[in-house]
Amino acid sequence: MAIIGLIAGSGRFPLLFAESARKAGHRVIAVAHVNQTDPALEKVVDGCTWVKLGQFGKVLEALREGGCTEAVMLGGISRTRFFRDAMLDGLGLQIVARLAVKSDDNVLRAIARAAEERNIPITDPTRFLQDRLAPEGVLGKRQPSQEQWDDVRVGIELARAIGLLDLGQTVVVKDRTAVAVEAIEGTDACIRRGGELAKEGAVVVKVVKPQQDRRFDLPAVGPDTIESMAQSGCQVLVVEAGGTLVMDLDDMVRRADKARIAIVGIR
Repeated sequence: MAIIGLIAGSGRFPLLFAESARKAGHRVIAVAHVNQTDPALEKVVDGCTWVKLGQFGKVLEALREGGCTEAVMLGGISRTRFFRDAMLDGLGLQIVARLAVKSDDNVLRAIARAAEERNIPITDPTRFLQDRLAPEGVLGKRQPSQEQWDDVRVGIELARAIGLLDLGQTVVVKDRTAVAVEAIEGTDACIRRGGELAKEGAVVVKVVKPQQDRRFDLPAVGPDTIESMAQSGCQVLVVEAGGTLVMDLDDMVRRADKARIAIVGIR
């Protein structure tokens, strides 16, 4: 049995990870972020310390005191909110000072490097979440049209290209043209903007970045993704099978079928 640290952001994935890891017989010591992490996390872990954004020294101290031999990072923390609201402690100032480019991946890698320097390696969480990864194939009742399959192929190429630039993981495509590209605003905002521009029938493609460090920032979708698509008139969601975390797959597929949205897992 291992003692695993969980550096938790927003959303349900920190809770799902904790449930899966504890079911496998491990202890989970969490560090949660004020105004970001779901308070329900406290009920599904063996210990929980609350910190403010930027208190990296306190994060690592809590993991060390909890006896953690490794840690994972799960859940979103808005980059805009981080650079607006973070209250950097001494270690936080050191981490940010090291960054030549303040991209998502660079920030996360800098945090991971600081943890590893203190003998708490950041590890890939997906080994505890195999049952939460997107399967391959069409996942619901609806199939994309031939025109939408053409958009799917274009979207995959575009999404991987923006991933190389560390801009985001999502693109919205209509008539083989990118109408929205994810940047700092996040997936749901990208979907809404793309749907507004495309009017209806757009394809949403979300993939793992080609250089993705799978220890953190894996693409994730769930019922809320489908709701954003339904409100925006988007009709196809494409995700990377085996590399995309899926929250509540059955509920997501049920909502997609009801909204006549196709979901496809590709490799």
